[in-house]
Amino acid sequence: MGLREQAILDARAILEDAGGFTWPFTLTSPLGVVASLSGFTTDVGLTIDPETGQGVAGRRASVAVARSALAEMPEAVAESTRKPWVATFADSQGEVASWKVVQVLPDRAMGVVVMIVEKYVSA
Repeated sequence: MGLREQAILDARAILEDAGGFTWPFTLTSPLGVVASLSGFTTDVGLTIDPETGQGVAGRRASVAVARSALAEMPEAVAESTRKPWVATFADSQGEVASWKVVQVLPDRAMGVVVMIVEKYVSA
């Protein structure tokens, strides 16, 4: 087995290890199909420019999951007239929030999908 094959297996094991560093979340399709998954979630309150020390963004969040855990590839929805894919997870304080998927970044070489999300309030 080569290094890439080992890296793929390691990434999948890490992203699907519910007893390790992963965090549970749900991913809901526009059709209302809910998948319970484990992966990495982030919710960074403020991005700081390292050179100036100034805040450059108010909030950034993402979800990373093994591609093999997804029944279908989520899509980012740009217009507000379509129902989006929604990721829901709790933060470290237990507060649950829902996030609209705004960008999907599949790494086909490693079998990992990163979804950039933004705060979602259903109508």
